[in-house]
Amino acid sequence: MPVCMSQSFLGLIVILLFFSGCGRDTTLHPLTGKVTLAGKPYKRLLVYFRPMEGKVDEFNHGVGETDASGNLSLRSTAGGGLIKGEYRVSFSCMVTPRATEAVNPDVKLDRPQDPQPVEKVPASYADGNVSPVTFEIKAGNNHFEFDIPETDK
Repeated sequence: MPVCMSQSFLGLIVILLFFSGCGRDTTLHPLTGKVTLAGKPYKRLLVYFRPMEGKVDEFNHGVGETDASGNLSLRSTAGGGLIKGEYRVSFSCMVTPRATEAVNPDVKLDRPQDPQPVEKVPASYADGNVSPVTFEIKAGNNHFEFDIPETDK
């Protein structure tokens, strides 16, 4: 086979693979929102978005944290937002007794008198494999609002 014919054949295969779905849209779509726990906002309440299907990667695994008003913005490793798709949403809010904000995970509590943090989020909402909360990321800006119940369903 002549060289130019084999290069044309290779080019055709690359084009066919691209249009057959081997290429994936990695456009990130921003997500903002508000998350509360039993109607109360917590600073540093963590929110995790994991894909319902497929392998986790830098474009489809998101983590966000709330401010003192419960406002949320989410990031993936690839940047601000996630690619389109269906996601399972889980939460974590570690607080010390009588705390008004979640525990800073960077602060080490090593004195015996330090109150030990506890998870405020019910187990089913904290477990990323079984959380009943799902959300679809669509093209453009996305808004997510959720009030986590005090107890498991």
